[in-house]
Amino acid sequence: MDTGLVTRAVCAAWLAAAVWAPATARADTSTAGRCVDQEIADRLAVKRQRRGHRDTLFVKQQRHELSIGGGYYVSDLYSATYVAGVAYTFHMTEQTAVELSASMTHADAELIRAIEDLRGRTIDETFARVWLGESLLIWSPIHGKFRFGGSILHFDIHVDAGVGVVDAQTSRGITGTGGVGFKVFLGRAAALRIDVRDHVFQQELLDETFLVNDLSATAGLSLFLPMRN
Repeated sequence: MDTGLVTRAVCAAWLAAAVWAPATARADTSTAGRCVDQEIADRLAVKRQRRGHRDTLFVKQQRHELSIGGGYYVSDLYSATYVAGVAYTFHMTEQTAVELSASMTHADAELIRAIEDLRGRTIDETFARVWLGESLLIWSPIHGKFRFGGSILHFDIHVDAGVGVVDAQTSRGITGTGGVGFKVFLGRAAALRIDVRDHVFQQELLDETFLVNDLSATAGLSLFLPMRN
């Protein structure tokens, strides 16, 4: 039996009795207050159901995030090219997380062929693989939501910083990484993410060593485990 329907019936009966009771009868004001409050709550519940309201709060705390993505890599010394990678993130709280990522790009020396001619030197390989492995601390200070069509979507903006290693023919060593990102949460277990990061490390070119700031801009899809909040 619907308990809400029973409650409304009891309240209606009590209010009717209070109306017809003798003026000298002492009404139980606390019971009247409860009945009025219940009636208001029932009406609000009906209105919320008509609007199609549902709780879409996305919980990240104590969940694992698996990500895949790709995008554009801009090198200080080489030509801009693609980058692809994967990442694992553990969310300690709603605002803090640690991430391990691995990505692959390549060193395209198309832009420095003119230097070869001037210096009389040639580069052994103008299309060399570059591997990046990084460990990052992620902080998400901004969380919000917006309406898209008939749904309420939650998003956050995060900043990240960390260290890693680079493995390439022209560079092997430690990298420093910092960046910003944006996530839009879909349903209870997925999210779209965009990240822009600066990778700082030493790179060699034509017997000279440079401190480079390579930029990457990637977009991807994340899956959260467990798949329920």
